[in-house]
Amino acid sequence: MTRFHATRFHILNAATSRNSDTRSEKNDTERFAVCRLAVSAVALALAMTGCMAPRPGADLPAYGDSVRHTKAIQTYEPGDEVPPLHGAKAAEAMRIYRLPPAGGGQAPSSKQ
Repeated sequence: MTRFHATRFHILNAATSRNSDTRSEKNDTERFAVCRLAVSAVALALAMTGCMAPRPGADLPAYGDSVRHTKAIQTYEPGDEVPPLHGAKAAEAMRIYRLPPAGGGQAPSSKQ
């Protein structure tokens, strides 16, 4: 090998080793950033679980209770007292019921 080739080989070898050092530092920095991001995400998730209610909706009545209650109030059971509906009151209710809708399908008002 001539002197020129040997010098050229050493220069290329030195440049390559500097680039590999720079690359490994860059990879280490990227790995650290990814690791830091992952740790931050886990910490945030743990912090958010502390904000959650222990039993959401525990203070609400059981699902469907309001519907069952309304049906029970509006259902006539044999033996229940029937509210009085005198003739005049029934006739007025039927008259208002049979009127055509006033004002484009709105419910009849008490002024009729």
